[in-house]
Amino acid sequence: MFQLTYVSKSKSEMNFTDLNNILEVAKTNNSTLNITGCLVYHNSRFVQILEGEEIEVLQLYEKIKADERHQDVTLLWENNAKRYFGEWNMAFHNPNDDDDVKQFVENLILFSDFAEKSSSALLSFWATVRRVLGDGNIRNLESI
Repeated sequence: MFQLTYVSKSKSEMNFTDLNNILEVAKTNNSTLNITGCLVYHNSRFVQILEGEEIEVLQLYEKIKADERHQDVTLLWENNAKRYFGEWNMAFHNPNDDDDVKQFVENLILFSDFAEKSSSALLSFWATVRRVLGDGNIRNLESI
């Protein structure tokens, strides 16, 4: 099993419709390729860990780097490890108001404290998630 972690910045602000569209396509494509992982989007930043067969993950990463919605795509870590997100399906949290966003960010930061970090890819992923979430800026709902 191969893991890859990256971070990128969105070229333009994403709204909930944009994010839902990304998730629907990713859910279908990743399921077909047996790729799992976790994607976090906050304050115009994507952080993602991908897991699957090395060739499939690397091909997907090349597509992400070429995707016009991303800029500054940076590889954080890649290695062989066991699958950690095998039971995860695409989930999406759509906050109702700014208080809900703040609570979600706090909960995700807390979750990152308890999440498994037994591989370098996981350490890199959760550390980057914390950095992106903890930058002190929680933007309005239109730009989450």
